[in-house]
Amino acid sequence: MLKRLINTVALTTILATPALANEPEVVVEWNSLPYSVKDEATKAAWEGSEIYGRALVQGAKVDSEGNIYVSTARWGGAEIPSTLSKLVQNGDTWELEAYPNEAMNNIADAAGLKAVLGFEIDRNDVMWILDQGHVAGPPYKNGDAKLVLWDIKADKEIQRYVFSNEEADENCSFLNDLAVDNDTGFAYIADSGIFCDPLHGGLIVYDSNTNSVRRILDQHRFTNDEPNFFFNIDDRTVLSGGKMRTGADGIALAGDKETLYWTNLTGNHLYSLPTEVLRDFDTNETVIENAVEVAAVLPSNTDGMTADNAGNIYMTALSLDGIMKFDESTRQVSRFVHHPEMNWPDALAWGPDGEMYVVSNHLHIWVDGDMNFENPEIPNFRIWKIPGVGQSYTTE
Repeated sequence: MLKRLINTVALTTILATPALANEPEVVVEWNSLPYSVKDEATKAAWEGSEIYGRALVQGAKVDSEGNIYVSTARWGGAEIPSTLSKLVQNGDTWELEAYPNEAMNNIADAAGLKAVLGFEIDRNDVMWILDQGHVAGPPYKNGDAKLVLWDIKADKEIQRYVFSNEEADENCSFLNDLAVDNDTGFAYIADSGIFCDPLHGGLIVYDSNTNSVRRILDQHRFTNDEPNFFFNIDDRTVLSGGKMRTGADGIALAGDKETLYWTNLTGNHLYSLPTEVLRDFDTNETVIENAVEVAAVLPSNTDGMTADNAGNIYMTALSLDGIMKFDESTRQVSRFVHHPEMNWPDALAWGPDGEMYVVSNHLHIWVDGDMNFENPEIPNFRIWKIPGVGQSYTTE
């Protein structure tokens, strides 16, 4: 059941970092996700399914009016009512209402949204929706993996790109997240490639001007998991059935749009590439490989990433229950936010007034099948807000 946090929390520091000034507050929390469903058949299928009440929230983004949208990729099954939703208030509860509408979230619609994980809202209130295509695992059907550009204000689709099997393999790809450049019309996508062994990680560059893409660093050491890497969340090993293996995951574009950053979830290196070489699809792959730099070795692996317009990259810190900050000018990493209950901080987002949002979702517990959806010690899913952070990298 949703509650609002009314007391502030104590924060800690590491690595001689100054006392943290940015205190997180919970704006939404659930033990089980409440969907608002109008279609009776969809509602009945959900309520009668084996996974009813067991969906996992992953991403969250905020538009210029302060509306919050969330993604619930259908990893558990096709019965999940919507994979992309807008939060609407019903009494004291924030419910998930299908966005843009129920019809577009209909799993039977060949052109509809199947499994959205990463998405972004740009400075023009255009939502860039990255559809993994996979429902409850691979493979996906032709046309399911796609990028859809949706104009929130006009309430209409303005562009779409369907990935070919060469660009996003139907058996291997796990389209994770993206960063958007309004200045040039390019977007940069991280593919974790988790469904194959060895992993099929890579990066995808999308040019909205020509509606074309190029896949780079395919199955490369820069986009696959680091050998022998493992990590804990508090005292719990991730995962109980064997170590987690995930390639390119978090991705962020610097505020000046000149550098792309990314990390592999099972690894602790922050990589970077100049976007100039990426925007030219004729750039030789060897030139791209040689241009990759290790920007930093991180004290924790990371999932979600974003950037402000002042030269800072923000990364969730999975094993440190919070958010790290990388200063591009000094190349130093510091702890930015910490809360002992911010377990598996997933996605990061910007609000219209300089606040940052972060989703925590205990993903490691959900994946192990150990999540208590009734009365957990800590609410399973939270959206936190950190006020007064700054301006998003998308700012004009």
